[in-house]
Amino acid sequence: MRFAGLIVFVMMTSLLLSCQQAQPVQSYGPAQNPFLAKSYNNQGHWNDAATDATDIAVPKGHFQVTNHSTQIVPNDGLGIPAYVAEINGKYIYWFFAGTSMRKLEWVEGRFREIDRIDIPANWSDYQRIDPKKRLQQAKDIEGYLQQKDEAGLLAYLDETPNRLLSAVNDQVAQGILYSLFTKDYGLIGSNARGLIRIDNADISDPFSPLSTPEFTRLPDALFDNEKVSRLTIFPSDVVFGLGMSFNGYLVINTLGGKIVTLDRDTFELVDVYNAQAEDEIFSNGFSTSPELNGGAIYVTSNRFMYRLTVSESGKISDAPTKGAWKAAYDYGRRLPLGKIADGTGATPTLMGFGPSEDELVVITDGADRMRLVAFWRNEIPSDAIAIPTAKSPRIAGQIDVKMAKKGILQSEQSVVVHGSKAFVVNGVPEPRARSYPTRKAYFRGLVAGTTRKPPTGAAMYQWQSKTNKWQHRWTRDDIGVFATVPFTSAPSEMVVVNGVYSERAGEIYHLGFDLDSGETVMSIASGTNPIYNGTFTGVKCDLDGDIMYTTMFGLIKMDVTKMNKTENPG
Repeated sequence: MRFAGLIVFVMMTSLLLSCQQAQPVQSYGPAQNPFLAKSYNNQGHWNDAATDATDIAVPKGHFQVTNHSTQIVPNDGLGIPAYVAEINGKYIYWFFAGTSMRKLEWVEGRFREIDRIDIPANWSDYQRIDPKKRLQQAKDIEGYLQQKDEAGLLAYLDETPNRLLSAVNDQVAQGILYSLFTKDYGLIGSNARGLIRIDNADISDPFSPLSTPEFTRLPDALFDNEKVSRLTIFPSDVVFGLGMSFNGYLVINTLGGKIVTLDRDTFELVDVYNAQAEDEIFSNGFSTSPELNGGAIYVTSNRFMYRLTVSESGKISDAPTKGAWKAAYDYGRRLPLGKIADGTGATPTLMGFGPSEDELVVITDGADRMRLVAFWRNEIPSDAIAIPTAKSPRIAGQIDVKMAKKGILQSEQSVVVHGSKAFVVNGVPEPRARSYPTRKAYFRGLVAGTTRKPPTGAAMYQWQSKTNKWQHRWTRDDIGVFATVPFTSAPSEMVVVNGVYSERAGEIYHLGFDLDSGETVMSIASGTNPIYNGTFTGVKCDLDGDIMYTTMFGLIKMDVTKMNKTENPG
């Protein structure tokens, strides 16, 4: 599991990029949702357009981590959501840590806990461990990886009291996948078959304690276990995506094929939309925009790309007379590994926000060799020419993704968009004699890129509005990207990934590629420590421009000013 004409910044020297916070100059970009926090990062894919891009400068250069260059807040489970906002001059962080919610302050180079609320784990064999033991687990895992002892690693993960082997599955079953950062700086998350809300006791005080969590269980009638177990890698149906319409309704999708609107304050169910095809599911998040009077929802099933509309009363419509549309695309086939189901693995990403820009929504399709596909968001332009090989006239352009990898080329990561540029990665490894265990996702995430070659390939494309076509800019076939969502730093003009060099398996990197050339302009060599493997999360940064994201072991913040400088690794 994305960006367009985002934010233009004044050029800075490399010293300023390394040491100072960027001063943005506003340009065309996604609108600010009035019901969400005034933060550059208020949901899983950064913003409502799901662009995975930011107007914060991330330092360029080449670095090696040191003992004091990384701060980590250990977690209790996978714990994906992490948000940051500046309130009354204070940087405040919110981190959902698996079975707890933490509110943190950044003080003198370290995290200080403001408040913490523990949330019961619903597994009889789960045992919470203290932070020191949690970090010791990372060292133990690093030892198995250095020895290339997969059997020992698998046994170790299976014996951990905090269920490391099943932590990814636990996150889907009872954790939080998608979440929102509300206008009052509270968290709303999708939680298995329900929702969780954690607010602040006093919204005007950055140091306010957290309120008692509120849990809402959704009706069982919304879920279809039979369909999900038959069509996906999951055994039962759950809430999957979560968003907020621009007219103020909480929106969720279920894996089993329903779109639901709810009252954002009470979580009372308002309306339900059912996918129309027999074997149709929703295995991704979705994007929202102020179009259609604030009711536009862009969601893709494993069969169709949709624009649905939410009315002022919260009713969901697919009627073309109300601005909705549905477009078929090549959904391909179900793969034995690397995908939840058939169809796209990408959350739809909006591209084009200015008056002279083409207004598009972008995904990768489900073909064995995936294509980058753009759909017209609004009226199809009069100069648009239907593509003979496309499944729908609403497809503005599609192009085969160009990478050297043989065989299947697919991704569960969304397209990262900045301006007219779109960045895609491959998420399927080369065929091997040894198969990966299908239900042991974290084990797969650890060995891909260490004891085994990772999925390789990343490529940049650019939309050409004069010709209504994609243009290939560059490909990096020497890079393997972990199952993380990359991001673009607009003022630094680079896209940032978490992964490895494919021929140097074992050493984890954070890499920044120039948007125009693909040249490596930033690198952080992170050794073999798995705390730097962000598998199954999204790589982000904070207001200081420091890489900040969650891994299996906690919330990480990386300060390059405390790292050793090194040579460009390539």
